[in-house]
Amino acid sequence: MFTNFLLEEATEEVAKPGIGNTWWIYVVLILLVAAMLILPTITNKRREKEYTSMLDKIRVGDEVRTIGGVIGRITKISEKNGLKSFILETGARGSKTTMEFDMAAIGMVLKSTYVEEKKEEPAEKEAAPAEEAKADEVIAAPAEAEVVKTEVKKPAKKTAAKKKPAKK
Repeated sequence: MFTNFLLEEATEEVAKPGIGNTWWIYVVLILLVAAMLILPTITNKRREKEYTSMLDKIRVGDEVRTIGGVIGRITKISEKNGLKSFILETGARGSKTTMEFDMAAIGMVLKSTYVEEKKEEPAEKEAAPAEEAKADEVIAAPAEAEVVKTEVKKPAKKTAAKKKPAKK
């Protein structure tokens, strides 16, 4: 259908000299150029916001991979002259190596120790009437007093028992 429209427009253009009905081509081109300029900026802003929130959540003990591919655990985070850096510990047990990197060198967090702080509820909801609080304590007290002891059975050790030949 759209191709038929384009063919009709093209035949009309051949028949009529001049600019005439080609205004819609310019509109489409302007819209495409605008989309090509606007969409990347929107996605880049979103990606940058996610990256800065990741950097804000980094703590000592996190396992990270740098943009250079070095994987290790953060042992110290420091700030000198407005430049934030961290010390990365890498290597096997016997041969640990530490290196200092700029915070912008973090590519991704592999294991995080970040725990979100829970927002406290307003004091109005916590302030319950004294009667309700006492009733809750009475109900909860017997359950807390009972301590159930459970025995944990250890699995039996496997021994190399010889199989007896079957009797005929």
